[in-house]
Amino acid sequence: MPILRRQKRSETFRVRLTDAEHGALLSLSRRTGIARSRLARKALRELVTGNVDLLQHEQQAVLELARQMRLIGNNLNQIARQLNRGDGASATLAESVELLRERLIECEYAWRRQVAAARARTVPEYGRG
Repeated sequence: MPILRRQKRSETFRVRLTDAEHGALLSLSRRTGIARSRLARKALRELVTGNVDLLQHEQQAVLELARQMRLIGNNLNQIARQLNRGDGASATLAESVELLRERLIECEYAWRRQVAAARARTVPEYGRG
C-alpha cells in the first residue's frame, strides 16, 4: 500500500529516544520550523519509499523550475520554427540556443541544490544510516 500524504491520520506510534536524540529532534524542529511529528513522517516516507520527501518550500521551488523548463521548451520551439523557415537568422538563433543551454544548466544546478538540501537534513550526531 503506497504511503500518501493526504490520508487521514488515525494511528499513533510512540518511540523512545535518548536525551541526545530528543535534543537533536527538538533542535532540528526549531531550526527548520517543522513539527516533530512532520519530521518523523518525513523520515519514515523517505526510508520506506527511498525517495526524497520534499517540504512545502522545496515543492514550490521544484514547480518553479518546471515552469522555467516549460518556458525554455517554448523558446526552443520558436527557434526551431525560425530555422525551418530558413530566413537567415542563424547567428542570432545560435546565440539564443547558447543562452537557453546556459539557462538549462542553471535549472539543473538549482534542482540538484534542492534535492541535496532535502537529503542533507539529518540529525547531526547520527547522519543517514
